[in-house]
Amino acid sequence: MAAWDTRPLLPVLATVVTMALIFHQSCRALELGGCHEPLGMENGAIPDADITASSAYDSASVGPQHGRLRHDKNGGAWCPRSQISKEAHEEYLQVELHTLHVITGAQTQGRFGNGQGQEYAEEYSIEYWRPGLAKWLRWKGRNRTDQGLLPGNTDTYSVVEQVLDPPILATRIRFVPYSLHLRTVCMRAELIGCRWLEGLLSYAMPQGVQRGSGIDLTDRTYDGREEGGRLLGGLGQLVDGQKGVDNFRLDVRGYGKGYEWVGWRNDTGGFPGRPVELIFEFDRVRNFSSMYLHTNNLHTKEVQVFSHAKVYFSIGGRQFTGEPVFFSYMPDLIMEAARNVTIKMHNRVGRFVKLQLYFASKWIMISEVSFDSVFQDGH
Repeated sequence: MAAWDTRPLLPVLATVVTMALIFHQSCRALELGGCHEPLGMENGAIPDADITASSAYDSASVGPQHGRLRHDKNGGAWCPRSQISKEAHEEYLQVELHTLHVITGAQTQGRFGNGQGQEYAEEYSIEYWRPGLAKWLRWKGRNRTDQGLLPGNTDTYSVVEQVLDPPILATRIRFVPYSLHLRTVCMRAELIGCRWLEGLLSYAMPQGVQRGSGIDLTDRTYDGREEGGRLLGGLGQLVDGQKGVDNFRLDVRGYGKGYEWVGWRNDTGGFPGRPVELIFEFDRVRNFSSMYLHTNNLHTKEVQVFSHAKVYFSIGGRQFTGEPVFFSYMPDLIMEAARNVTIKMHNRVGRFVKLQLYFASKWIMISEVSFDSVFQDGH
């Protein structure tokens, strides 16, 4: 048989192999598609003791325990003592979830009261809390410019559902009724979502930067605080379940160019050659097996996956001792698709994880981070 010259095929084979590596890696992120279950207001999984309120017009008949969706016992809903207006809207119905949950939606009704009720909330906001937050926060949509008001009900019986995008990560939720005009309101409610098994409470990192040409690579939904250009004590776009598109220069979702990507330039820290450093805090000490990062690789626009990473672990968050996990990424200057990068963490233990990403090009861009871990016995 004649010998084949395979040299012309090598670039093609390299491309095929690279595509296989990119598109067959495990896809890890907050899976919002399967996070749409009622959390227990209607079916009673949330007990009466975990449903409280700022006040009630009458605790026995319209107390917070009656603020359950599709229930019509006694007075038929939760009704606060005070009327609501745009100047007076501090009344709330509070749900204690105890453990971290992802809240992706909310359902509300008014007070049907066996056909005698007339009260409902035309609008409401949602406030949330989780360990580590200094105060209750009001949920806002992705544009961050509104007041966080959600459309409520227009009658006493219909169930109205609102999708919360971005989702909320919380252990406690409040429904806060609102009205432009003074009125009596009553509410029945349900929360939609799922358990947040990763246990991530917050991440700290340098705020992303503007890239020019209207491209915003900041973490726009971060719910912590910013001090000296560093984000502290909150969560944001890196854990919202939305992965960035390959070409960050496009405004695909209508929120602006670069949305869903958080990006840093190689002189972000003021000293070229220094890594980007992120610190993740968890609910308790965990044994970590893997970390997953969704990264951009539009290399013709000076964006590449980080060249290498170092991962450190700490129990208390002050000292990160021991040898770090070291991970090196082979540069890909063929395919420009965004991809998932898996860092094996080899069952290292900690409650805090420090990640250092080193630049392979001018820019590093990330849209999602997630972890595989289990509780560590003895902690």
